Amino acid sequence: MSMPAEHMMQAPTLPDLLHGMVEAPALPVAGIASDSREVADGFLFLAIQGRTSHGLDFLEQAKQAGACAVAWDASTGSAPAATDIPMLAIRDLADKVGDIASRFYGHPSRHLELIGVTGTNGKTTVAWMIAQASELLGRTCGYLGTLGYGVGEIEGDDGMTTPAAVTLHERLAGFVEHGASVAAVEVSSHALDQQRVDGARFDTAVFTNLTRDHLDYHDDMSAYFESKARLFTDCAPRHRIVNIDSDYGLQLAALGGPDVVTVSTKFDRVANERPFLFVRSVVANEQGSDVTFVSSCGDGRFSLNLPGEFNVANAAAVLALLLMKGAPVDQACDVMSQLQAPPGRMQRVATEGPAVFVDFAHTPVALEGALRALRAHCHGKLWCVFGCGGDRDRGKRPQMGEAAERQGDRVVITTDNPRSEDPAQIIEHIQAGLAHPEQAIAIEDRATAIAWAISSAADDDVVLVAGKGHESYQEANGERVAISDLAIARQALLARGRKQ
Repeated sequence: MSMPAEHMMQAPTLPDLLHGMVEAPALPVAGIASDSREVADGFLFLAIQGRTSHGLDFLEQAKQAGACAVAWDASTGSAPAATDIPMLAIRDLADKVGDIASRFYGHPSRHLELIGVTGTNGKTTVAWMIAQASELLGRTCGYLGTLGYGVGEIEGDDGMTTPAAVTLHERLAGFVEHGASVAAVEVSSHALDQQRVDGARFDTAVFTNLTRDHLDYHDDMSAYFESKARLFTDCAPRHRIVNIDSDYGLQLAALGGPDVVTVSTKFDRVANERPFLFVRSVVANEQGSDVTFVSSCGDGRFSLNLPGEFNVANAAAVLALLLMKGAPVDQACDVMSQLQAPPGRMQRVATEGPAVFVDFAHTPVALEGALRALRAHCHGKLWCVFGCGGDRDRGKRPQMGEAAERQGDRVVITTDNPRSEDPAQIIEHIQAGLAHPEQAIAIEDRATAIAWAISSAADDDVVLVAGKGHESYQEANGERVAISDLAIARQALLARGRKQ
């Protein structure tokens, strides 16, 4: 899915890549890397300041790997000792890595209708829907985000929603090479704060929502919002689609001016002379919802095969994009009715027994929304199996417990990715948000917790396994252990069937 240098007509030279930044010898460049471990023969090593170290600390490793030259950030590092390869001092190099990467890979975003999706919840579903919808409309679309990346088939989940700038442009170039004319990219607040999408030219930016998350990284919600807003301001997309169901959405729409396409699921919303798409009614059905809407492009109705009001909001943003891009209302509605959920997002485990859903919900709002969505399809008790990640925002842990207790009937607390923290302590933090902690079940081992809940549930119950979704690992004590919620749930349902 990448486009290595050998696929290019002619290898660029240092002056091609660094024009306007520094005078450089006319050496051919086979590749670029900002991580010394990724340097190979003939690469330009970009030595910038990281969160804990400077790239210059790894100069010898880069040279031994075959670097042909080193561009180093003269605004953060000290001049290195004499060396036998060109050392190119560039002030504020971190601000220029994206442009260098774009130049090396032939400015791939200029050849794509690049659609960036940001928000606390819904990024993956919206980007996945955009990719599906584009294909249904006859346009080849690449997807890049939490699930991995690819055109058609997804590969390479590396644990990051948005990769570093060099990797981002490499993957966009791969999309172009594989015939894509559209790319749907999830853009995280970390990526915007760390300039990972610099050099990419966005055609459209989509905002889903903003709720508490990542406050271990951002100082407060204001800083979190400011990071998200950069996709709409600093990245200067041609088109902007904003869900205005929250105060943050209203703020962002105001920043974007009168041409922002506003989206809402609030039935009494008025357009205020902006382009718009507003949901007017939602009726739950066996598979999801029947949705009617009004818009500045026309009114219509579609069936959505995903449960929950939050998925109606996700779908509304995608539909607004299709209409804004010129799809007729009837055709757009037909496409929307064919869309399916991405892996690990309200994904139903296909077998007999209680209905079991695996979802990535890992914030209080997302967990509450997932449980509310399943309540409409539950004829018995609603179970919730979840945990919270270690080394992350501790303040949301009791809020997660409160949401699970408020919306669910049976609460099973377990581990998520404990990382370096004591799992028992994380569970205690969650229990602090419960009004009746004695009624919840705490089972530290995640596989055991999932299996116990499924074996204990009645046939007309619904079990939500939340927090990890598509992830096939668990991080603890510096290691990743293979574990899949979906696989565990399937095994537990099969075991339940054998017992009965």
